[in-house]
Amino acid sequence: MRLIYTVALILLPALFFAQESDLIVEGGTPPDTLMLKHHSPGKAALFSLFPGGGQFYNKKYWKIPIIYTGLFIAGGFVFSNSKEFKSYKAEAINRYNYGITVDYPELSDQQVLNYKDQYEYQRNLSFLIFLGVYLLNIVDATVDAYFFEFDVSDDVTFRAEPYFHQSEPYSTTPINVGLTLSLKL
Repeated sequence: MRLIYTVALILLPALFFAQESDLIVEGGTPPDTLMLKHHSPGKAALFSLFPGGGQFYNKKYWKIPIIYTGLFIAGGFVFSNSKEFKSYKAEAINRYNYGITVDYPELSDQQVLNYKDQYEYQRNLSFLIFLGVYLLNIVDATVDAYFFEFDVSDDVTFRAEPYFHQSEPYSTTPINVGLTLSLKL
């Protein structure tokens, strides 16, 4: 439940305070809104509350299996570490409260406590990794939606040329040497 509140707290400002771009055409009528396909980062963030939904909205279908693989692996570690933690915790309770050994007769009391602490730490870390993959899903969808309409054309040129300017003969102006950089987007 705390996770839902945290995610809602993070995403609500993006939904309410998102800026809308208005196109003003001088001397004409505003363009048809059906012709403009505005891609909303707020919608992408909202759709990605369901893992992979934002990537589907952004038409980045190849990212969806990666997200589910990360969530599945992290969730598997959460499940297995939680199972081991509960087992060692039950053994520690049996040993300290009732004085009986049930599952691990080869381990000392201190070893049982150490394993319990170790699996608790690993369970918590696995849960944080699961949460990180989930939040990365939301952030990726939001950022990708911002760059959805970004034009990436093949007409990008970067040139670096040496610059040499020799002054007039018998002039006190020094020789200018440098590098000229030009970028065409």
